[in-house]
Amino acid sequence: MSDTPGARSEGAEHGREKSPGDNGVIQLVQQPRVLLILLAAWEIVGVLVELFASSGFSLDIEGGLDGVLAGRLLSWQSLPLAVLYLYCARDPVRYQRVFWLSLIEQAAAVAANIYHLVTDQLEIEAVFIPIVVSASLGLLAFLNVFQRREPEREYA
Repeated sequence: MSDTPGARSEGAEHGREKSPGDNGVIQLVQQPRVLLILLAAWEIVGVLVELFASSGFSLDIEGGLDGVLAGRLLSWQSLPLAVLYLYCARDPVRYQRVFWLSLIEQAAAVAANIYHLVTDQLEIEAVFIPIVVSASLGLLAFLNVFQRREPEREYA
């Protein structure tokens, strides 16, 4: 294939243009079972961040957390979602509605991080990765909820 101005893309040579959905990685992460496992992994990361909160990697806590409800902040609430996502990954077609939950959860995570950034409770470096990952997983969940798919066939 030449780099001349009139050269067609590889997809065009076969009679169609390449779309972003033709990317192998995007196709892989859009598969319901893979997406559920990614969601579960992200929840497990949340639990580990809470578990090792005083390490300085996740939170820089000087003098500990105060307040009557501070224990709720680090209560590992991501663990039940991780279990749910892994359970649903066994049969993603049957549990298709769990993607609505993941969509709401990821949107809430993005909103919470933006709130804490805007109110100067957290710095940009503390929320950048959580916002990017949650927004990406939320987009994948959105596509999974609203994209028509061929029913998966069961092979005996």
